[in-house]
Amino acid sequence: MSGLFARQRKKIIKMEVVTKIITAMGALVSIGGLGWAFLGAIEFFQGKKNQNAQLTDNGMVGMIYVGGLASVSESIAATIVVAINSIQF
Repeated sequence: MSGLFARQRKKIIKMEVVTKIITAMGALVSIGGLGWAFLGAIEFFQGKKNQNAQLTDNGMVGMIYVGGLASVSESIAATIVVAINSIQF
């Protein structure tokens, strides 16, 4: 019985490592997305300052798309973790 328990415990530990890695990847994508949103904001304000409509539009679109990426990446990672945790051996 202890051999079976030890094998199950090893599987649980491996799954915990996988879920931590996926959670960390989601956090990194979110942080990267927020960084890109910041660069989009800089581009937006430079376009406003120089009255360059194309630069302003590019900055605005960049902030919207990357803000969406940053907000969705955490929920995707959480969904993957839930799916992994629901697997039964």
